[in-house]
Parts: sequence; structure tokens; C-alpha cells
Amino acid sequence: MKKILIATAVGMLAAAQVAAQESPWLVRARAANLQMANENSASLTAGGFNLAVDNKTIPEVDVTYFLNKNVAAELILTVPQSQNVTNAGAPLGTFKHLPPTLTLQYHFTDLGAYKPYVGAGLNYTKISSVSLGGYQ
Repeated sequence: MKKILIATAVGMLAAAQVAAQESPWLVRARAANLQMANENSASLTAGGFNLAVDNKTIPEVDVTYFLNKNVAAELILTVPQSQNVTNAGAPLGTFKHLPPTLTLQYHFTDLGAYKPYVGAGLNYTKISSVSLGGYQ
């Protein structure tokens, strides 16, 4: 199943790249890996807490609109994610988050087949469905 998903994602990326040459729109499906810092402050560890949130790989879709050949705006979307919270390895609870991100990008186009870009953006992460066993 993983091979089918990877092949589909690669195919969509290739098709999107061809379409981008004909249209200002670029749509891509990707996978993003969330690696939580899982670092506790001294005040938490001194109180006997060893909190951690699980890492995960999630599906992601981004829609890019090219304002001109060098400047683009990109909206990065995913589905709401449920995260598990533990204390010293013992389950503590869960929460959901939805992290849409809007970026502005500058694409360097005079480097032949190599197309690097830089960007900066805004992220608004909505936390919901918090269930932390009495620690809300």
C-alpha cells in the first residue's frame, strides 16, 4: 500500500510540474513529518513531569499561485491531526491541531533545470479537542 501511495504522489508531482508551465497554479500532494521537540523545562522535570508528544508523518496538500515567474503565494493544508501526550511514557491524553500555513516565495528561474526558492510565511495552528486527564 505504501508503494502505491508513493507512486501516486510522485505521479501527481510530475503532472503538477508540467501543468505549472502552462498555468499560474501548482497543486502538490506531499507527506510532512512532524518531529516534536519533546524538551521539558527544568520547572516541569523538577515537578516530576516528563512530557512528550508523539511524532508522526501526515498527508499534506499545497496550492501555489504564481503572481509572476519569480513570486508565488502558497497555501499549505492538511487534515486535523490527533496527537498523543505522555508523561514518562504513560498515556496522559490527546489533542487535535490544524496547522494551515500561507507563504510568499521567491523562485530563482535563471539557473536552468535547477529551481530553488526561498520563502517566509504565517502559520495559525488551531488546537482543539483537548483531553489531558484533568490537566486542561
